[in-house]
Amino acid sequence: MPIKLNPLTKIIGLSSVLAVGFLLVVLAGALYGNWLPVLDAFVFAIAHIPILITRYYASEYDSYLDDAELGATGDVVDFGRFLSSFLLVTGIAFPVILYHCHILTHIATQFTIYGGLLIYGVVVTFTSYFDGVETDALEF
Repeated sequence: MPIKLNPLTKIIGLSSVLAVGFLLVVLAGALYGNWLPVLDAFVFAIAHIPILITRYYASEYDSYLDDAELGATGDVVDFGRFLSSFLLVTGIAFPVILYHCHILTHIATQFTIYGGLLIYGVVVTFTSYFDGVETDALEF
């Protein structure tokens, strides 16, 4: 028996985790006097967008031009995953590079990476929760 959560409970939980993620990133910038970790938060926040765009494009392509021999939709989705992976690796590597150049401290690097991963996790979870139509709401 799966656990059913109210959509309002999902939104409140996700917003709490998102607030903790942004708190960690802002603390990394504020406590150590360098605001470059905020750029990293934006990278993590937009990292899932290529997947969403290419998934939409692939679904539109499938419905109108269904050609199984070409496999063009798989290429489009793979390109979106590649871009998303590139942004995730950039989001993790950027604080490490700043730490290596002695711009960030060790704690600020950890705060930035963990906060960014929380932000990305919330974006992915939010899109998976609210992506489709709920079947329970349609049943009478």
